[in-house]
Amino acid sequence: FNIQVKWLVRVFMRRVLALLILLSMLGQIQASPNGIGDVADDGCVCHGGIDDTVSVILDGLPDEYNSSEEYNITLTIKSEIEVNEVQGGFRILISEGEIIGDGWQYIEGGYTHTDEVNDRRVWNAVWIAPAENDALATFVIHGNTVNGNNEVSGDEWNSLSIAVPGTEYTGDKSAPELTNSSIKSSQIIVAVLAAIILIVLTVPVIRDSLGGNTENKSNEEDFEFKKNKNV
Repeated sequence: FNIQVKWLVRVFMRRVLALLILLSMLGQIQASPNGIGDVADDGCVCHGGIDDTVSVILDGLPDEYNSSEEYNITLTIKSEIEVNEVQGGFRILISEGEIIGDGWQYIEGGYTHTDEVNDRRVWNAVWIAPAENDALATFVIHGNTVNGNNEVSGDEWNSLSIAVPGTEYTGDKSAPELTNSSIKSSQIIVAVLAAIILIVLTVPVIRDSLGGNTENKSNEEDFEFKKNKNV
């Protein structure tokens, strides 16, 4: 029986080790140096936690826009994280118009950086206002700063929401409400995966252990029966 317990413990420890390695790999593949899609629409889920020490600034937008006019904009992300080779990135969602910039790309309904421009925390572009000036143009910007370790640990991010009405817009001028939080979707996903994998790894060990105990008990009963019969 002791030999069986030791064997089960060894099997369980191997499976736990495999789980730890898998979780480590999950953490590393979440970083997105070449930009990110709609998974980041509620925040930079691939980089650390939201932090108020990170400032996201978008300069160049007018108080009111004129139809089809081009505005030079500058996105700046300020952070206490030390400057390094890979410095940061962004995800921008806009309701009206179009953004054009070197090293910018449009992925799954939003604008983001490429690996050509992740070596900075200041980006320039042009926002082209919509053809109609009776709309409300909204901007939701998620900006992150990274420490360059090619992992998600130690990175920080924050968000900014802006509304720019057209010259003939007469409705509500409130900026969109931000939905990000200090608990990231990626953390929840990894935690759920870890729980599922741990259950999958543990159930066979428990089943084998119970099966072994039942078999041992059955063998002991057979032995006692034969012993009594011989007597």
